[in-house]
Amino acid sequence: MLKQLQIENIAVVRRQCVAFDAGLIIVTGETGAGKSLIVDALALAVGGRVTADVIRAGESRAVVEALFDCPDHPDVARILSEAEIEAGRELLIRREVAASGKGRLFINDQLCSLATVRALRPYLVDIHGQGDQQTLIFPAAHGDVLDRFGRHVALAEATAAAFAAWQAAQRALARFEQAEADRHRRLDLLTFQLQELERVAPRPGEDEALQQERLRLANAERLAATAAEGYDLLYEREVSALTLVAQALRRLESLVATDPALADAVTTLESVRYSLEEVAFVLRDYAAAVVVSPERLQEVEARLDALDRLKRKYGGTLERVLATWEQLRAELAAVEQGAAERARLTAEVTATATRYREVAGALRVARRATAPAFEEALMAELQALALSQARLVVAFDECDPDNPANWTASGLEGVELLLTSNPGEPPRPLAKVASGGELARVMLGVKSILAPVDIPRTMVFDEVDVGISGRVAEAVGRRLRQLAERQQVLCVTHQAQVARFATTHLRVEKFVVDGRTCVAITALDAAERVEELARILGGSVVTEAARQAARDLLVQRG
Repeated sequence: MLKQLQIENIAVVRRQCVAFDAGLIIVTGETGAGKSLIVDALALAVGGRVTADVIRAGESRAVVEALFDCPDHPDVARILSEAEIEAGRELLIRREVAASGKGRLFINDQLCSLATVRALRPYLVDIHGQGDQQTLIFPAAHGDVLDRFGRHVALAEATAAAFAAWQAAQRALARFEQAEADRHRRLDLLTFQLQELERVAPRPGEDEALQQERLRLANAERLAATAAEGYDLLYEREVSALTLVAQALRRLESLVATDPALADAVTTLESVRYSLEEVAFVLRDYAAAVVVSPERLQEVEARLDALDRLKRKYGGTLERVLATWEQLRAELAAVEQGAAERARLTAEVTATATRYREVAGALRVARRATAPAFEEALMAELQALALSQARLVVAFDECDPDNPANWTASGLEGVELLLTSNPGEPPRPLAKVASGGELARVMLGVKSILAPVDIPRTMVFDEVDVGISGRVAEAVGRRLRQLAERQQVLCVTHQAQVARFATTHLRVEKFVVDGRTCVAITALDAAERVEELARILGGSVVTEAARQAARDLLVQRG
């Protein structure tokens, strides 16, 4: 339960520290005194939304601290362990908000994330704010209430997830089909481009080799003649280069006998003679091999023209042409797999639809099985809340569960709570027949039957008694007191008939000090409770009759 709440610089609260006990804690005060600030501060501590305008004017920051008994629950231990926070007998949550809008959160003086605090919130408090009962007029909320009562929230979440997956699969298939025309156009272009490339079928380095061949073919006659002339000069003529070298070599050899210093020159000249012979034979073979072919020259020219056309169209160089060719082949393969992709997406739609039908069908069965027990439990609560003639029915839409048009994230059929408080009248939607007071009592009844017995926590009601008075308000107060026997209950009220059932009574007062508005929160003793109830009953002037009426209320609270 909540043990202490410290508020600093929140709205008009300068600094207040409020202690809480078990049982029913009632908060009263004049209209506008700031009673709901307690609820707002508690909501802020457990991860509620915050803006810089919550900070008291002229202050640089606001702070709220909430001290709880640490719930003995495995999920709480897991959440704290994942956040690397050591669990103890108490949880001290501290939230700081700076004027810049930035803030910090601490649990037991260890910095933590907002997600951690919000994960802990369901195990600490259940806050029912002003006007929350209005959510009951929307049938979309009724399925959630039934699911929580039947303890099949996980099945409801699985249904919502399956519905989202089915919708995502449908959207993917729709996008694929919308792009089908574009794929056909792209396929035609890819086929044309690839056919063009495959007709030429270029090879790496082919253009450079052909350019060399074209140069040789264009100069074939000159190349053959020049090579033959070189062979003749080196080898064939009577006075050829080799003949002259041989003569010089014989003379040098005769000199070596006289002066060995010329031996190296002889060796060098012998090497020159062998090299000249090799060059001469190469020129001879080259001249014999040169082909003079105008037809081949034409073929080379045509091939180079074809390669040049590809280079101009697909990148400027043969290397880029080849890279584009490979890329187009890969893209064509991907486009041609459209049929396989369509089959895969269609199968995904079918699989997700099957999954949705399975979990949504199970949820449908679970809800229908739970409905009678829910009706009985809530009717018992309404009896205790002075709606003895009321009848509440859980209604289900009659629809074809095999028709996807009827599928929703909340299940295969709608769930709606119908109410009649007048005997002989058929139950109708809450939005049409329930008054504000009846909605408040239905919501209190729902909160009562949904309150978990395995996770005692603090239940907060901010003016749940709106729109009721007299005997009905007494019934609400009595029910809150009964609920407080197994949960700590904090209730903000304007009704004396509700406030009389408090085990702890807090009064909120607003006053002015040095030109600044301040708020004081005071725990009342027995005498002060009489005065406060008399004020609520009698107005601004508290009479002795009002005091006696207040005493009578406290004596009769039973």
